[in-house]
Amino acid sequence: MVTSSQQLYRLEAAYRENLPGLLSYARRFVAEDVAGDLVQDVFVRLWQSSRAFLDIPEGLTRRAYLYRSVRNACRDWLKHQAAVSRFEGEALYLMKQEEIDFSSRRTVGEQEALLEAVSAQIEQLPDRCREIFIMHYRKRMKSVEIAEYYGISRRTVEAQLYKALQTLRNELSDKDNIDTK
Repeated sequence: MVTSSQQLYRLEAAYRENLPGLLSYARRFVAEDVAGDLVQDVFVRLWQSSRAFLDIPEGLTRRAYLYRSVRNACRDWLKHQAAVSRFEGEALYLMKQEEIDFSSRRTVGEQEALLEAVSAQIEQLPDRCREIFIMHYRKRMKSVEIAEYYGISRRTVEAQLYKALQTLRNELSDKDNIDTK
């Protein structure tokens, strides 16, 4: 009969002997930090059920068992990560849908009031800033096209667009607590 201390010694010997190869093998499937955790988890599970591992004949059979266990641990971890990513993607989609649904709950009167407020604020912009804003957002011209039209740099056009948007956000958020973000 094998004592508990003998089991621990055999398991430690298997750990020391196989750790570098198992880590290298696991890194083929997962990142280095994950590989270390998974290999360690395999040995923890072996310790918790050491009878099963110690009943396997020493040599290639134990080594094959360890590599198979590490491969399965990597596969399970990757499956779990895929499920987590899928869940996060679905959650993000639902959050965006909820945001769209919430923003579309304005009444027709509220939407008309918002459009009137935006139009009035656009008219209050400085002349060149207003013209650039209208060309970009209403006529759908690109910054480069606007820059060529006025003979100015693309960066100047972008600065004017930024200034217009900031002004509109500030002015509209001050009036009636309209959410402009």
